[in-house]
Amino acid sequence: MTAEFSEARNGEITCSYGGKFLHSKYNPKSEAQKFVETIQADFIPLAVIVVEAAMSYCAPMLRQRFPDATLCTIRISRDFSKYDNLWDFVFYSDGSAQNLQDDLYNALGEEKLCSALAIDWQASKNLFPEENAEVWKNLKAAILKSRDVLGTRAYFSKRWLKNSLVFAKNIKNPVLVNTVNLPVIIAASGPSLKTSIPFLKKYRERFVLLAVSSAYAPLHEAGVFPDIVFSTDGGFWAKKHLASPFLNDHKTVFALACEGAVPKQIFENNEIIPLCYDDGIGKTLMEAVGCPYMIAERNGTVSGTTLEFALKLTNSEIFLCGLDQEGCAGFQHTQPNCLELDSAQKDNRLRTKESRCTASQFSSEKTLEIYRNWFVSRAHTAGKRVFRLSDGYNYVHTLGDIKDVDWRFFEKKTDGAKNSSGKVSFSSYEIGTEENNRKERLLKTLEEISGTQYFRNDIFPLETLLIRRELNQSKKEELMKSEEEKLQNLMQKLRSMM
Repeated sequence: MTAEFSEARNGEITCSYGGKFLHSKYNPKSEAQKFVETIQADFIPLAVIVVEAAMSYCAPMLRQRFPDATLCTIRISRDFSKYDNLWDFVFYSDGSAQNLQDDLYNALGEEKLCSALAIDWQASKNLFPEENAEVWKNLKAAILKSRDVLGTRAYFSKRWLKNSLVFAKNIKNPVLVNTVNLPVIIAASGPSLKTSIPFLKKYRERFVLLAVSSAYAPLHEAGVFPDIVFSTDGGFWAKKHLASPFLNDHKTVFALACEGAVPKQIFENNEIIPLCYDDGIGKTLMEAVGCPYMIAERNGTVSGTTLEFALKLTNSEIFLCGLDQEGCAGFQHTQPNCLELDSAQKDNRLRTKESRCTASQFSSEKTLEIYRNWFVSRAHTAGKRVFRLSDGYNYVHTLGDIKDVDWRFFEKKTDGAKNSSGKVSFSSYEIGTEENNRKERLLKTLEEISGTQYFRNDIFPLETLLIRRELNQSKKEELMKSEEEKLQNLMQKLRSMM
């Protein structure tokens, strides 16, 4: 069906589908005004989302009622694109469901989605019931994802800040990597990595090898040495992959998020590429001590951050090796795996290795699905130079437009690089501040930024959002007082740890 435009009784333009009107055939603007006036909201929305606002008569009125909110519409039909300029964001639901979820999240972020007021243009809902239901299904999925991300930030934000302070205080050997014109392989630690290790050794001179931290141990044990090892996780367990016997290999270069958990030995022994996020406080702290850094993309999985890094590192092909993104029977990672070695010590007759591995297979599926969907959504913007590489591994799930290839394909694709050294080069830097001077600079910087709204948003994301949403002034003041007390307690702990 195509929209039919006609003149309403008052002279304004209205529209219909097959005789069923999406706007009043008497007075469309008056109808839109009543629609806006009857909206009920018991909080201050950061975003207002109207599902198929058609000719968008309501947009100026929504902007008047919610002047500080981001105005969005999700369109079911492309017949109304000429009115898109009335909105801050317009989303189309005629692509894949995953694309709509990702578009919503990427445009609005978790704070706005968790504090969004979403409403139907009722005539559109009545005319397109199935399409409308699908939109709401995916809008709900985007909001649930945002809730989970916000919860993660609220839980880890203070740990990330403390990790960044430790990083800025202790880093000694920072380096930055120079761009290359060579193929890149990213090694993750899925089970498919094991069968590819002989080929990694055979063709080692043809490519730059980036490895996520969980793939470091099996590669090193097999005599395959990565050019750079990546770690971004801020949790305690992330250290296990780095605090291995291989730390005696001082030649290993680590790309580490300043928010991540890093064993102190690495600061002493190894060259480090400091990674900072554009939206993190770590960047401010690194600048305070005069330490260079490279910008990284925040991602739920270190493999995603590594892929974004590789896309900037080279203009050549990128191959994802060991990136299974699915549960399997037995070990979920190529062995040896540092977390597996730790968990195996607790196995006994009542809690066997088999039961533990089986539980891990099924409990990780939801998380792996989220990671898998990210690679699927990234595929259409990564170009045709990203592939998933294995020795004919039988994957259950594809990665969308990221093509699965084998080592014969790799050999042909990289034939021009067979005589290259397959090496990357690094630029070394010195940090000219003494340890005591560093501490003073970091403490001064903390004091300066602690009173900013940016700092509070980053460290107390949930509390800040609740304050912004609250309509009742007395409740708002109580929330602000509670946040201030938490801030002072945190600052006291930060001063003591320095």
